[in-house]
Amino acid sequence: MRRMKPDLSKPTSTNLIEAANRAEVTAILIRAGYRVYRPEADVSGEDLIIRTPEGELRSVQMKARPLVHWKLYGGKDIWMLFPDPAGDKPGRPWFFIKHDELFNWYKKRHGTAPGWVERHKAGKAEWFEKGLGKELRDFLQPEFMLPTTAASHKG
Repeated sequence: MRRMKPDLSKPTSTNLIEAANRAEVTAILIRAGYRVYRPEADVSGEDLIIRTPEGELRSVQMKARPLVHWKLYGGKDIWMLFPDPAGDKPGRPWFFIKHDELFNWYKKRHGTAPGWVERHKAGKAEWFEKGLGKELRDFLQPEFMLPTTAASHKG
């Protein structure tokens, strides 16, 4: 029987992309002094549990792009972890922010848009972006950007 080799040069399945993203950001977090734990199951939006360098434990939802979804993550002390979708892999910027803080930022800008209101009423994700616009990038950087190089963190 002939074995077919998967073409991993272009990971297109959600599982492959998520696994590659998890490996990429885990290395970044460890080098920045965080500890990363993986729950056995994704329950209540917890893809990862992260211990900050200061010792705080955070429940984390990892995404491939910025996204807010009140029904799933709102009011639950969930942190969002996502890369700059347009960045180079590896080495692209990653962002780490409380869901509710990101949600409030988006709501202030888009909360009256028809799409936001309809999606919120339907229990769907209120907002997501395929890339980082200037306004969002300015909000996220530098406060919520993870250090990605050895020179940018202690240790």
